[in-house]
Amino acid sequence: MSAADEDPGTTAAHPSTADARGEATLAAPETKDSPEPLVTASPDEHSEVGDLVEGFPIDLLPVPTDAVILVTSAVPVGDAEVQEVSLNLTTSATAEELLTLYRDALTGAGFTEVAPLTATTDLAVDSTFTRSGGDELVSIGVLDEDGVRTVTIGGRVHTTR
Repeated sequence: MSAADEDPGTTAAHPSTADARGEATLAAPETKDSPEPLVTASPDEHSEVGDLVEGFPIDLLPVPTDAVILVTSAVPVGDAEVQEVSLNLTTSATAEELLTLYRDALTGAGFTEVAPLTATTDLAVDSTFTRSGGDELVSIGVLDEDGVRTVTIGGRVHTTR
């Protein structure tokens, strides 16, 4: 009988088991005080897979008509009227069309496009916009691969304006 069999709240000294061929395989340690699972049983109220999460600022970050939304989030920051947002999607819209879409929406709302740094990336679009003296910031990256664009947007925006 192993130590783990005697006291279910302890971890076995050698967390392994034998597979069907009798070869040793690693097994996850079992403890009474195991950490929280990486995946929760209920979804996060501030994110949504495959759709826009409630409260997402669609006026600032519109979604192309043919887009497949991968994940969105709009997480309040403390008691401030600020939220951290992210939008990830795929689309067949061109990189130029995407930059125009987001540039028009953001500059129309008072954001200013920041000149890119001298570093180069493999992204078809890599742009940053700021407003409110830098308190609000939105970064946009578009990966163009095999006729499909993957858009990743993240930032911090005010919830009232």
